[in-house]
Amino acid sequence: MRIHAPLLPLAVCMMVGIGLSQYTNDWLMLLAGLVAVTLVTCFLGRFPRLQTAGIFIGTLLLGMVLGSRKQQQLNMEWPPQKMGITLVVMSEAKVGEKTVSFDAVTADDQQKLRCYIRRDNNSERIEVGQGLRVYTFINKVRESKQGTFDNKQYMQCHGFTGELYAHSNQWQWEAVSLKELSVTDRLQLRFLTWRHQLLRHFQQQEMDDDAYGVITAMTLGEKTALSKEVKETFSRVGASHILALSGLHLMIIYSVITLVIGWHRYRIVTQATLVLAIWAFALLTGLSTSVVRSAFMISIYALLSLGYRERMSVNTLAFVAIVLLVVNPLAMYDLGFQLSFLSVLGILLIHPLINNLLKADVQQQHRWLSSIWGLVTVSIAAQMSTAPLVAYHFGRFSCWFLLSNFIVVPMAWLVLNVALLCIVFSWWSWAFSGLTAILAWLATAMNHALGWVAQLPCSSIEGINLSALQVYLIYIIIACSYVAISLRYPAARRSG
Repeated sequence: MRIHAPLLPLAVCMMVGIGLSQYTNDWLMLLAGLVAVTLVTCFLGRFPRLQTAGIFIGTLLLGMVLGSRKQQQLNMEWPPQKMGITLVVMSEAKVGEKTVSFDAVTADDQQKLRCYIRRDNNSERIEVGQGLRVYTFINKVRESKQGTFDNKQYMQCHGFTGELYAHSNQWQWEAVSLKELSVTDRLQLRFLTWRHQLLRHFQQQEMDDDAYGVITAMTLGEKTALSKEVKETFSRVGASHILALSGLHLMIIYSVITLVIGWHRYRIVTQATLVLAIWAFALLTGLSTSVVRSAFMISIYALLSLGYRERMSVNTLAFVAIVLLVVNPLAMYDLGFQLSFLSVLGILLIHPLINNLLKADVQQQHRWLSSIWGLVTVSIAAQMSTAPLVAYHFGRFSCWFLLSNFIVVPMAWLVLNVALLCIVFSWWSWAFSGLTAILAWLATAMNHALGWVAQLPCSSIEGINLSALQVYLIYIIIACSYVAISLRYPAARRSG
């Protein structure tokens, strides 16, 4: 058996290097080692196996250099005394019981901070894009663990360098020139401001709170309005992925836009328009790790389609992983990143094996059966590849995930189509109100359907307690099973 994915072992080596980087802080020494290995590898042309080993070692060292340097940047030392600092709000403010929390960047050097402001009438009015002048202490990201959740690791993989807490008399509004921000931050801020306006439009419509939370999570990536009950229901039935924007959502948008602008005579213009639309949506939803991964992969998909090449493969996935890890090495620790890549890898590798259990001629004769079978096999493949990690972090396994996917996938397609129309007609209040009413009805229907699934007997197995070693062993078993089946039934495997 052979999978044509030469970039996959390189991606694995880079991940291993990033994992090892936490044990060293001297990235300059590692960089010197990387340069030495690279020079030696260049002179090993007559010894291909040694040269291959040199490439793997060099990639591992590259991961260590990137990871160590990134950690050094994020572990910056803040002054031990109070300091005045100008901030630009970069996320929706979350109003808690005692504080209002939000993400912000410093106006002078663009350091990302998690901010907690004492709740009062003023702080409740904090919005995306506003400038604040704060006079308080800035602390390093606190180290705390709750179960498998590591706060410091989570904050660092999202680029935070510190946290601050300010009382009501320690901050004030301040006009900030956005020219001081980087081009990327300004562009992101422009789209986040647009998203804030859309959220306000949705808030002004009369709809159920749970429906509003699901709509904003599925369409704009804003999950602060989701209630604990809704999160629990979606998690219990194995449908949490529908609340986190990922490849499924972007592929639905990609297919819809393709149908609308299907200029087959102008393929370059079509694909360029599609890629720009996908990245605009990614900016609108906040550029989460899973969305960036999906947008980047769809961009490669569109590029390869111009040459009629195989567009989705393990090699393509590995290339996307390498690029994203070069940009942000610590993204590897993000659970969304891990689940996103594992699900796509499972679909690329396991889905063809299961799909071919139903003969090709039967699928060709019965298109409806092929569509249903395809949804079943994709769901099983994605579940097999992510279930161990989900059980490790959340201690549960959803038994009715197939039934849930038959509900949420078609509903997600409808919700995203109507949501796109809402965005397009957001300027027309009458049309926006009518479309929002349809959107609220769809979200409510989906919530009720999943609530019914959650009440079914044995809807989930709770209290699973896996160690990290057990998770690794389970994935080794899955990988060995895949190899064995591929060797036994080579025709069932599609090349990666």
